[in-house]
Amino acid sequence: MGGIFIKHKIILLTRKRVMIYALIIVVLILAIIALTHLMRNREEPAASSNSFIYLQYKDGKYIGNEKTDKGNIQVEVTIKKNKIKDIEILEFPQEYLSARKELKDETAKVIEKIIKTQEITSIEGMEESSYIVNKLLKAVRIALDQSLLQ
Repeated sequence: MGGIFIKHKIILLTRKRVMIYALIIVVLILAIIALTHLMRNREEPAASSNSFIYLQYKDGKYIGNEKTDKGNIQVEVTIKKNKIKDIEILEFPQEYLSARKELKDETAKVIEKIIKTQEITSIEGMEESSYIVNKLLKAVRIALDQSLLQ
């Protein structure tokens, strides 16, 4: 007549015990979130340091010059703390500006986007303004290349 006898135990849930269990669950959830956050942060730098070495800009002011069919585009790029802080247009063919008044606004938007995103991307399209804006971007790249070489 052997066998396993299980004694039943009745657990009374009081308001105090419910609060304690809820607190334990909240602490466990927070601990899990903190652990996953720490593990994710630990993995990212290790992966990037093993894969690539990123080029960094050296602080200073650099001039880039690009020729167009109607003159030169010359820019001065200011680098501070390895980031593009300012781009100033020193020379720009007036023929382009007189032909298209909105070109001045387009170039200002492009420069603002470069400073904000720290990326230089080409403008696609067959319009004359995209040709000019791409020449402006090339002048900025030339200035940034000087920063990398020094």
